[in-house]
Amino acid sequence: MNRLHAPAILALPHPVRMDAALGWRSEDMLLEQLGVLDAARPHLTRDSATTEWLINEVPALLNLGLATLGAPGSMNLGVLVLVLARARLRAHGDPIVQVAPALQAQLAATDLEHHLPARFFCCPWPAAYVELARPSDLRIHNRASGLHEVEGAYLGSYRIPPYSRSYHSPERIQRLGLDPARAMRIIELTFTGSPVGKQHALDDASQDLVLFIQNEDEDLDALLARHIAYYVSPAARSHPGFERPSPDEIAQMTAAVSMLAKVLLYLNLPDAEQTRVTERSDLERRLRQVGPKKGARLQRQLLTAYDRIVLGPRDLPAVAATPAAAERGDSARRSPRPHWRRGHFRRVRCGEGLSDSRLGWIRPVLVNAAEAFDSGRTPPGAGR
Repeated sequence: MNRLHAPAILALPHPVRMDAALGWRSEDMLLEQLGVLDAARPHLTRDSATTEWLINEVPALLNLGLATLGAPGSMNLGVLVLVLARARLRAHGDPIVQVAPALQAQLAATDLEHHLPARFFCCPWPAAYVELARPSDLRIHNRASGLHEVEGAYLGSYRIPPYSRSYHSPERIQRLGLDPARAMRIIELTFTGSPVGKQHALDDASQDLVLFIQNEDEDLDALLARHIAYYVSPAARSHPGFERPSPDEIAQMTAAVSMLAKVLLYLNLPDAEQTRVTERSDLERRLRQVGPKKGARLQRQLLTAYDRIVLGPRDLPAVAATPAAAERGDSARRSPRPHWRRGHFRRVRCGEGLSDSRLGWIRPVLVNAAEAFDSGRTPPGAGR
């Protein structure tokens, strides 16, 4: 089988696809062969060692990063950042969260409400990969191969003490309003674009974004807007090799970050639906119990299998079949035209004296659903 062109491998999320396509751990190809993996490995799970710290402090990583500048289709240190994100995910046990298509459809029709604090933009794991449902309208750009459908994102979360190396850039401190005397939470996002429709399984795309958070009560939408403004400003270009993203790239990244924020908000709900799928672990267990003949078949299945947590419901909520106004004989009162009422996240005050808050989610609702799905009628939006 030509792994680089196999459709089943092309459709896999980045961390699984790279191993399957290459036949070995993807970070070994760049880091181990160049002799830097052993030096980096002790720091891969440190909660204060950001990727920026690794590149600057681990011997030879900075030179390796500078050598990747100008690589085909890559912006800044994108190639090295992506490789390190994969290495860190593996070091943390490969937690992968797969967003169910039904949930993603609901989140796409959900607004990010104002006044949601930044503390809700967090992940339960220090490192994780969020696999988004496809097909979707989300895209990121590769300057060599064009637009790629967003397949997901690596997330890394770090706690930084005051006066750390992360405060070394005066331009960043000023533009983002950071206080070096205070601790900080840093979130690293590395979005990956699918190779489906491109030349081979390694013909993908990636774009990364770092969020610096000191005020957990800051509005999430204001936080995201402020960072986007920073990355298009001259201040960001004070870093070696930094290229200014184009307006299209900014718009694409903003849409992807918005969807990821909704996924994380949902993940933080007390009643978030989560289903653990142990596909790879089950195959590995069976593989240890069978002979060579059955083992060969299971090895082939193992190539594309991976454990994950499926987030959200399997199906969209059933539409309640309520009688239409005419069937009730209520001719004097006209029903509103069928339409979707957008969902939204909101803070819900709770606790003694309503001094605390939790996250709540109002799902999108199809208003006057019975009329929309009445026989002979076309649901709103159909055929467009």
